[in-house]
Amino acid sequence: MIISAMIDIAVISLVLVILSQIIQKKFGNRDEMKEKQKLIKEKQAQMKELMGKEDQKSKNDLETLEKEMMQHMQEMMGGTMKIMKYSLVIFLPAFAILGFFYGEAIIDLPFEIPWLANGFDLFNLGTWGIDLYEQTNWYGWYFLVYLGITIVMNIGKKLLKKIGVMNG
Repeated sequence: MIISAMIDIAVISLVLVILSQIIQKKFGNRDEMKEKQKLIKEKQAQMKELMGKEDQKSKNDLETLEKEMMQHMQEMMGGTMKIMKYSLVIFLPAFAILGFFYGEAIIDLPFEIPWLANGFDLFNLGTWGIDLYEQTNWYGWYFLVYLGITIVMNIGKKLLKKIGVMNG
């Protein structure tokens, strides 16, 4: 521990958020991904329309649309896999190091957070519930900080984009 587990993990989370954003920016194109999703939705609507028809031309058009849609999905999947591949190189060692140094740490949260009740079992309705927790382990704290920083950064990027300071 350099300062305290809480601060150390928060700083490491900030670094990981920044690295994650850099990887996404460098190896992924969010606008291109949204455009492909839009195209796929349009093709799905056309496919629904063509499925109701029985003529051969409609069946051929449907087959062509399916092939185009599969191509777009493969391209999207390839982009996602590229981002994941580079992210794993950073995140797996970071998690191993965090677990090694802070595996025993119990972190007092600055405020209570709602979370699934202790003993939650998906297949047993009697265990379902939400409790308020005042403490967490290193991963819970990392997750909360990472999520918070990511949300704040994305809101900031949207605001900067909206006022014209940032393009992409």
